Amino acid sequence: MHLIDKELIEKFKKKDKEAFSEIVEEYSDRLYNLIYKMVLNRDDSMDILQNTFLKTYKSADKFKGESSIYTYLAAIALNEARERFRKEKRFLFFDLDIIDEEKQIPDISDEKEKENAGERINFALAKLPESFREVLVMKDIDGLSLKEISDITGLSEGGVKARLHRARMLLKRMFNEGKE
Repeated sequence: MHLIDKELIEKFKKKDKEAFSEIVEEYSDRLYNLIYKMVLNRDDSMDILQNTFLKTYKSADKFKGESSIYTYLAAIALNEARERFRKEKRFLFFDLDIIDEEKQIPDISDEKEKENAGERINFALAKLPESFREVLVMKDIDGLSLKEISDITGLSEGGVKARLHRARMLLKRMFNEGKE
């Protein structure tokens, strides 16, 4: 991935279509992957991606350049995902395979047990407050830094860290309660 230069950003802010096309080309795959990891549905992910780029273009002149263009795009995508799921009153679900033992979920080798654990994790994640789910996905699944998550959510880095810790603890507790 090449760095987007300042000249391109300035053109983008003036709604230059070629500059915008370059940004779309540069970030669409990465952004799609982030969105997909949050919603786990290809159609929803594509719709959210399109809406993200549409809103980005419409609000290009509002980009201040205080964060990276990716952080700006991710924040818009996160808001789009929130809006969609709030309107439809749906939850975000995750695959068991993207949660590993490093994140305090036990290693499961038996397929039947793995399927059951996957259902418990999905159920626990669905019950997590949206704000916890979001930071968990961005940090543990997409691998964003605390600074990037802070820029996207508007929380301080300490706030992100605290929310992430609470999300992990709550997820672990809910996962373990599901065993009984």
